[in-house]
Amino acid sequence: MTRSETISHDELQSWLLDRIAFYLDRPAENIDPGVELARYGVDSVYAISIISDIEDHLQVEVDVAEARRRETVTALTDYLLELVA
Repeated sequence: MTRSETISHDELQSWLLDRIAFYLDRPAENIDPGVELARYGVDSVYAISIISDIEDHLQVEVDVAEARRRETVTALTDYLLELVA
C-alpha cells in the first residue's frame, strides 16, 4: 500500500483486528473493536509489534506513545486514518 491509496475505516479496522488476533492467537471475530485492548492482554510487547506492522502496511511513521493512548481498535483506527489522510 502506498500513502496515496485510500483505505476505508472498515478496511483498516478489519486489518487491525486480524493483526491483533494473530498476536493474541484468537479469532478476529472474538475481538470487539470497542473494548480496551489491555482487556485482551495486549501489552507493550504486542503493541510494539502491531505498531511495526502498521508502519509497514501503511508506510507511515507512528508515534508509539500517541498510538498507545488509543485504547481500543476503533480509536486506533481513527488515529491511523488521520495519519494517512
